[in-house]
Amino acid sequence: MAVLRAEGLGKIYSSKGNVTYRALEDLSLQIEKGEFVGVMGPSGSGKTTLLNLLAAIDRPTSGEIEVNGIKPHKLSDKQLALFRRRQLGFVFQDFNLLDTLTIKENIILPLVLEGTPPTKIEERLQPLAEWLGIAKVLEKRTYEVSGGQKQRAAIARSFIHQPSLVLADELTGNLDSKAAKDVMDSLKDMNERLNTTVLMVTHDPFSASYCQRILFIKDGRLFSEIRRGSNRQAFFQQILDALSVLGGNFDDVSFARV
Repeated sequence: MAVLRAEGLGKIYSSKGNVTYRALEDLSLQIEKGEFVGVMGPSGSGKTTLLNLLAAIDRPTSGEIEVNGIKPHKLSDKQLALFRRRQLGFVFQDFNLLDTLTIKENIILPLVLEGTPPTKIEERLQPLAEWLGIAKVLEKRTYEVSGGQKQRAAIARSFIHQPSLVLADELTGNLDSKAAKDVMDSLKDMNERLNTTVLMVTHDPFSASYCQRILFIKDGRLFSEIRRGSNRQAFFQQILDALSVLGGNFDDVSFARV
């Protein structure tokens, strides 16, 4: 069953001088329940635009998006806010945790906003915290824990309300190699344990090698797709080969972390 379906997506931005920029053009994709899919492409290829459209932060100029049978671009602002809160989970490069709250309070925020009973919140929180190895830091503030622990807390927050789709944006960008590996192991573990669908935008081949398949975007269009077999090391090499064919600027891509 498809959790995410996008058909003929296009996005055109216009500036004051009537100059238009086509960020996405006729892009279609489908992601099934429980899949872990990566999106890669050079700088300016349309990755961020695609993520913003799927996250219902922006609306497409053309085409349609459907998440769990809902078309977010057709919702009112109020309905859209509820849709994003209930159907989507988000993990960002800069963690997006609130410094005024403890790690626990940050994680349970989506459930608190929904008025979930405290007993139900604890039932959801404890297994996640254990699986992600952050049970011992739940009462700490964000500035008292490491970057890797912050990102694992952000992963817990993105999964705790059992969303239809988790969207991750360069989630290892601010982490060292060890923390990046821990975070990717954690995200893959959550995807497999809870069968939650994950779409991750990344420029990092190491992070991408954890996905089941990768969609490559170039100049706002779908360029190619590869699927992982049983060997992650071989898939990592496939990703590097695909990126070399794709060309373009990939910022400061790390090529030696697997």
